[in-house]
This record gives sequence, structure tokens and C-alpha cells, in this order.
Amino acid sequence: MKTLMLALVLILVPAGIVFACSGTEGYPKAVKVLEENQHLSAEQKALLMKALMAGISMHDESHKTSNMSKMGQSLQTLRSLQSKITK
Repeated sequence: MKTLMLALVLILVPAGIVFACSGTEGYPKAVKVLEENQHLSAEQKALLMKALMAGISMHDESHKTSNMSKMGQSLQTLRSLQSKITK
């Protein structure tokens, strides 16, 4: 019985780590990086912040509704914005 429990723990713990959402930490980090960016104009920052806020909203909604399609879309938005923010 102990072996079975250990096997389940060893299977389920890594699975939980794999399924952790990168947007949960990624969006706040992107906001911070954008705020600290010295190379973008105020107008560029405002546009990117608006897009980040829309992405955060989509991300939060996808968690509430368990909508994996919307989740994927929000993570794709995050990756796209991260590349624009760090230029």
C-alpha cells in the first residue's frame, strides 16, 4: 500500500508542476518589465499596457471558466507582448 501511495505521489506531483500556468506569473512580470523599460515612449508603453491588461482579463476569465482555448490565446498574447516589451 505504501508503494502504491508513493507511486501516485511521484506521478501526480510532477504533473501538477507541468500544468502550472505560466501566465499567472508571466503577466505581472511583464507589467513590471514594461514599467521599468526606459527605451519605449510613453505612447508605446500606454498601448502595450492596454494590451497587457486585455491579456490579463482574458487569462483570468479563462481560469474562471476553464476555457483552454481562451487560455492558449492569452498565453500567446503574453509571449507576443513580452517580445515587444523587452526590445
